[in-house]
Amino acid sequence: MPRHVFSLCLAVLLASCTAAQHRQDARKDAPPEGGEVYAFSDSVNTIRFFVSSHMDMRAGVQCRVDHVQFNDKASGAVIQDLPLPDANTLCPTPDGPFMAVEVADFNFDGHRDFRIMKAGSEPNHPAHRYWLFDPAIQGFAPSAALDSLQDPQFDHERKMVSSQWYESPVHRGGSTFRYEDGRLNMVSNMEKFREGDHERWVVWGMKDGRFQPVNEKEVALPRH
Repeated sequence: MPRHVFSLCLAVLLASCTAAQHRQDARKDAPPEGGEVYAFSDSVNTIRFFVSSHMDMRAGVQCRVDHVQFNDKASGAVIQDLPLPDANTLCPTPDGPFMAVEVADFNFDGHRDFRIMKAGSEPNHPAHRYWLFDPAIQGFAPSAALDSLQDPQFDHERKMVSSQWYESPVHRGGSTFRYEDGRLNMVSNMEKFREGDHERWVVWGMKDGRFQPVNEKEVALPRH
């Protein structure tokens, strides 16, 4: 075979292989049928959320995050592909933003984490599921501790998490937490018990080396 013909065949073969690889990579990153991909990038990594939708006869269009892909931004290599069973959530708005997903540092360790709003959440007090970055696995792991908090608020300046919780019409309160050695520990707590015409406020804190009630008082309720 003449050399120029061999070179031409080799070029065609390489082009075909490259095109096939591109098609394979595209399939790898392709959204689920009827879905979309939403990407959040920094200078090093990209987090991709693969979102699908389906029609519910009673509730209308419903969405869920099927899986999350954590990529090296420079090479595109997949560091982690995380399936998310039952991650039902609010659908993206028609103009594009996906408000049900938030990427931020929720445990104040300098790494990006993410949370997904639960379907059916109240707009003023949405409930979320949390995944925190774990350097040991170079990927994300679910956080049962943050999932359990009602309406957590994150104070990045003080590196504290607070929660105003409501258990029943006669029992409510507020708690404050801090991450210590990777664990979320309660550092203060106030419980309010309604008892007739007053509330009994119980303040918890550290005393004698353990977390226990340290103060208590009664507060009169306003008369209607």
